[in-house]
Amino acid sequence: MASNPENVRLTVLMKLQEAIDEEAILEEQILALMHRFADRFTDRRVEINNLMVLHDHPLVDYGKYALGCMTGADMKKCVYLKSVRDELLRSMEEKRQLMANYRDM
Repeated sequence: MASNPENVRLTVLMKLQEAIDEEAILEEQILALMHRFADRFTDRRVEINNLMVLHDHPLVDYGKYALGCMTGADMKKCVYLKSVRDELLRSMEEKRQLMANYRDM
């Protein structure tokens, strides 16, 4: 059963636009997470400064260690989210180029 080429073209364009829209939502969510982790770094700066002025004590040392671990983990998450976001943007650009090619047909 043969389909009308124009219907096929429109269907492909519609599916590509849906995929781009879904990926745009994912990009917004990833950016929100990245901002959340960046805000944590800023919020922790005050805590770290407060810890630095305290006298040496095992609990203070543990607090420094714990804050360092949390900050390191958040930094790793940010780096990972950035790589995921870059891949998502690349995918979105490919789909936009495909859409432009289909529209030009």
